[in-house]
Amino acid sequence: MTSEKFKSKTREWLRRYIPAEVLGTVGALVAAWLVYSHTHSYVAAAASGWVGEGLCFYGYFITTELMQGGRRYSQHRFMRRIALAIATASTNLFVEFLPAELLDNFIVRPYAMYLAPQYIHPYPLGFLVGKFSADILFYVLAILGYEARKHWFGHSAHL
Repeated sequence: MTSEKFKSKTREWLRRYIPAEVLGTVGALVAAWLVYSHTHSYVAAAASGWVGEGLCFYGYFITTELMQGGRRYSQHRFMRRIALAIATASTNLFVEFLPAELLDNFIVRPYAMYLAPQYIHPYPLGFLVGKFSADILFYVLAILGYEARKHWFGHSAHL
């Protein structure tokens, strides 16, 4: 890959993932900090941060994919348009994120968000170090999924 092509791909990936990452980070930090401040439990805070991040991160992608599908299938009647948009969004998001999620959410991220705050203080800083450490592996796998999705389906799955 040429330098210019890599720069172009990097810009594309940043435009795709930055909004979801910001929302996910805010959701993770708010949820974890609220739970930690009430329970002082690293386990409960890590679990709530994991859930808060997932809801905000995927809420962004589900919303954007459904909106794109709604526009793409606007010529269909309402119920068919909704069914096509959901099927397309599901296919796109599974191809892009499922491998990354399996490794990240069930192995890497919970341990990183549990362990880092025990060694890096104050708690929010340690939590963010754990979260961003896990993000590195997640995004490598997600970008591979995104590029596979584009290769197999074009920019998005068309049914």
